[in-house]
Amino acid sequence: MIHILVVDDHPAVREGTKAILEAEPGIKVDCLDPPYTVEAINNIDLSPFDVILMDLNLGDINGMEISKTVIHKNHSCKIILYTGYDVWDYFDEAIRIGIHGAVSKTESKKKLLTYIHHAIEGDIVVPYQYFKNLLSQKQAEMIETNSDRQDFNEREKAILQEVEKGLTNQEIADHLHLSKRSIEYSLTAIFNKLNVSTRTEAVLIAKAEGIID
Repeated sequence: MIHILVVDDHPAVREGTKAILEAEPGIKVDCLDPPYTVEAINNIDLSPFDVILMDLNLGDINGMEISKTVIHKNHSCKIILYTGYDVWDYFDEAIRIGIHGAVSKTESKKKLLTYIHHAIEGDIVVPYQYFKNLLSQKQAEMIETNSDRQDFNEREKAILQEVEKGLTNQEIADHLHLSKRSIEYSLTAIFNKLNVSTRTEAVLIAKAEGIID
């Protein structure tokens, strides 16, 4: 038996969700009536519940705030943000505070049950649009990073090649016919561009980014 608590300030949503879910065998649903406060949540025994469907907008209080209280007390039940807004607008914040994802109130019973079952297992269902936006953001960051790291002159690339061989600053200076001080200045610039603090890190990242072969 899966025991679910619905927290929503609209009676129609509470009763509608209860009726939809309890039509499925093995599902029991309780609804929490308003007013909703942190104190009210603290006075409720949440131990029987596997999942809480938490509305985002609960009048004078935000569902995120109530969720923080529940999660802070280490209750075993999983929370899913249950909202009429675009779920990916709140996905980052929900995951950050420990909520097991977000689902739209307009989703079908099948999808809602899928979210619930995954949450019970400790998994999170990621909306396609959110995942697509995340990939686009990562790709943009990679392009920006690669663009920044192309700004290496031939001397810096040559120094990195020598560093890879394990040579000292003086040995690199002798090989490249430069002063030791010039090598030191160039290495400082290289470290700053790659955002590293050691020679090993510099070589590994430079190779990974294709700066040196």
